Amino acid sequence: MTLKLYEQWLLTEGGWATTKTQGTVIKPLIIADCVKKTRVIAEEFAAHCKTVELPPLEFTKPIGSGTWYEEDIVSQPDKVYGDVDFMVSYPVLELTGKDRRADEIATVKLYNKELIDFLKNKRYSFIDIAETMTVSNDVSLKFIMEVETPEGEGWIQVDIVVTHTDYKEWAIFRMTPIRNVKGFVLGNLYSSFGEVLEVSIQPRGVRAKFAGTQMVAYSKRAGAEEKLLTANIQTFMHDIARFFWETSGTDKPYEESSSLKRWKGINPQNPRFEDLCDGIRGVAETLEQLGEFGSVIKYKSAKELLDAVKKRYIEKMETAGNAEKLNKAETPSAIAAAEKLRKFVKDYTELADKLL
Repeated sequence: MTLKLYEQWLLTEGGWATTKTQGTVIKPLIIADCVKKTRVIAEEFAAHCKTVELPPLEFTKPIGSGTWYEEDIVSQPDKVYGDVDFMVSYPVLELTGKDRRADEIATVKLYNKELIDFLKNKRYSFIDIAETMTVSNDVSLKFIMEVETPEGEGWIQVDIVVTHTDYKEWAIFRMTPIRNVKGFVLGNLYSSFGEVLEVSIQPRGVRAKFAGTQMVAYSKRAGAEEKLLTANIQTFMHDIARFFWETSGTDKPYEESSSLKRWKGINPQNPRFEDLCDGIRGVAETLEQLGEFGSVIKYKSAKELLDAVKKRYIEKMETAGNAEKLNKAETPSAIAAAEKLRKFVKDYTELADKLL
């Protein structure tokens, strides 16, 4: 079962699920109109949920490139986005008698079905319910919404991105890209660092897997239990370093490297590639200083670990730069977009090599 999360739209942001939306160029004022109409749905669906004794959903905000649409109205009114990704925080109902993840998935299915039925009954003039139902299912919602454009009316695709109450703030943070830079640039660095550490640094927080009390590779499925290590925006790099110190069984007292002590975190409103690199380097140097890299990590020095992160990041970025869809660009605007993406790949792989 798949929910639409950050990893799924790093490269596909702007993809169309229906031809109805292809003629609309999405600019900041269009996102503003979309937000206004989504708020109407949110408010009226909350009232509906009360009548069926369900907690309401929390429609939070646009994410991805649309994060700064309000600022862009002023500073970049002609900026063009792909589709609109709107984060919605779902509660977690005890529905399955199994683990929390099973309950999360079951809750999403329940609410999505309820929301589709609600939209069918409300018949909003600005929602094409037939197209919405065609491109949606119980695990993935896409509103096909009519918006006001300078040329009149147009249709856009609004992708509902799932999070849950306990890690909503982390998910917004993790899904916020560098401004005016594609999301895969920062997202691939988080993923590369997590994979090298054999943990997951994704929208559900920093997570590790265990077989009993022993940490195992995050890719392991059979007999492994997933646990949340941290979803704290301010302290997650410190938490990661301390976790590996605790699991190593070392007798050395915990002491962070000077670089990790200096690390001031990442501004959720203005994430910087350099700040993430500084945090990664701080963790690597802390683990080297402690002389322990945990029970799964096979690296024995900060340089080995950082080299592995760089290698993984370059691989991911080259995959992005060589994506088949880029070779299909034919129009001047599509060719320009492909070249811009390739420049992101080149510039940020070079920057990662320099900073790590």
